[in-house]
Amino acid sequence: MNLKITKRVFLTVIQLLLGIVIIVILLQQADTARVLEIMSKADLKYVIIASLLIITASMMIASSFFFIMSSLKYKVGFLSCFQANFAGQLASDVTPGRAGYFITPFVMSILSNTPFEACLVATIVSGMADFLIRALLAVLSVTYLIGPVESISGVQWIAVVSVLILAASTISFAILLWSDKPRKLLFKFRRFKRLSRFLDSYATRFENFQMEGAKAKTSLIPVFLAMLSTCIFDSAALYFFSLSVGVKLSPILFLFIHSLVSSFTYLPLTLAGLGVQEGVLAALLQIFGTPLPQGLSISLLFRFFYTVTDFIGLPPILKIGFSKIFEEKRP
Repeated sequence: MNLKITKRVFLTVIQLLLGIVIIVILLQQADTARVLEIMSKADLKYVIIASLLIITASMMIASSFFFIMSSLKYKVGFLSCFQANFAGQLASDVTPGRAGYFITPFVMSILSNTPFEACLVATIVSGMADFLIRALLAVLSVTYLIGPVESISGVQWIAVVSVLILAASTISFAILLWSDKPRKLLFKFRRFKRLSRFLDSYATRFENFQMEGAKAKTSLIPVFLAMLSTCIFDSAALYFFSLSVGVKLSPILFLFIHSLVSSFTYLPLTLAGLGVQEGVLAALLQIFGTPLPQGLSISLLFRFFYTVTDFIGLPPILKIGFSKIFEEKRP
């Protein structure tokens, strides 16, 4: 276990350093002093509005959890959904491909005292809707921004890979939730004695998971609307961050730009796409007439306040305990 943790920490540090290196290179290209000056003079009222929009976007994700848990007939308070979502977002900020978000069902099950399988269904259904919407918006964004995307070397290929990852994740989630193939495969493996001892403890839980997943279908429409609202609020936040540094572009343009750029956070290259997302965002804004120092300032402001607001999820993590969330073995 210690060796596994060591490898995980080592990989995390390497990816963090890679992201920092990319940020440093971007700052050198844009003139570090100029970028810091622009950020320090950002209009506070727009920064506050943008930060509130980021929190609102996260609240819509929590709302999707609430809708799903209600459809499963569990009385879960919105506060538990809210805290669990922010705890997951905070963990996702320091993991490649935002994989840390999957602590969310553990946190929710402890806070709300509900079965883990139901909380996992809520997380996966919301994630499936989110991935599908982001994949569709990313495709629309590439189509809308075809000229600018083609002018930035390598971006089109990264965008394709991101969309494929999102689409594959969506399909995988749907299969886990509603297909009987995983269950049949599980029972086939249980025929082997060496595997049966390990799989027996999970077979019943997986059946419960799929039973809850079948009931969650009734919540799909409000969940998709909530996750679409999340993308819109995040795009609006990016728009107000741009206004804070004097950049005035069409709000609709930011919906496409944000949709394309946010897909890069799911590539397991750096922690939550650190550096890669900022570079692509600054480059796209530069193509639409925004000087590189302003574009990078917008990118860094968005990253900073997106991460800072996620610290709302720290209290529930501290309350439950890091070891219980991240290391506890589940039967």
